[in-house]
Amino acid sequence: MFLSAAIAHLLAVMSPGPDTAIIFQQSLTKGRSAGTLTALGIGFGIFLHCLLAISGISILLYSTDEARFTIKVFGASYLVYVGLKSLVPQKRSAEQPSTLSFTHPFLIGLITNILNVKAFLFTVSLFTFINLEPNSLMSLIYLLYFPASTAGWFAFMSVALTHPTLGNIFEQYNKRIQFASSAFILGLGLLILSQAIYGIF
Repeated sequence: MFLSAAIAHLLAVMSPGPDTAIIFQQSLTKGRSAGTLTALGIGFGIFLHCLLAISGISILLYSTDEARFTIKVFGASYLVYVGLKSLVPQKRSAEQPSTLSFTHPFLIGLITNILNVKAFLFTVSLFTFINLEPNSLMSLIYLLYFPASTAGWFAFMSVALTHPTLGNIFEQYNKRIQFASSAFILGLGLLILSQAIYGIF
């Protein structure tokens, strides 16, 4: 059971989505450190998803149409915000301190994952299928493994994107890749928002 769940989780993590797009955007615009911090934020988001799913709180949160609508709208709105913020040139002061703010890479990764509808639904579905006891040893193993493997995968992506061997390629197309990843984040947010409000797609 664990192996099947682990493979399903890895395939879900590797599939394109908001988390992948945000890793591209952060790694290519701010470097490896920012990409790694974003990966840790995504991993912590998965930890919270797993914790809520194991305890049964996620099912309660997603049990009504109003709750599903609210989660989708918040998630989509945040993706639209991140996409627009990345596309619109920002004037930054050289003296601007690097503090833990709303735009900190760790928080960007965390919020993106927490509001990621795909991650939310996958975690709820998976733990409903597994049907674990909240206080069991296997619950603890899942609770630690899924966040660690998620953070590890996205940290690996960040290292690969910023590796010197690939540096020339990404440097040559850096602006295009940044624009494409930011546009993807924005488009995905608008698509989810449209789906939530109008029920299309």
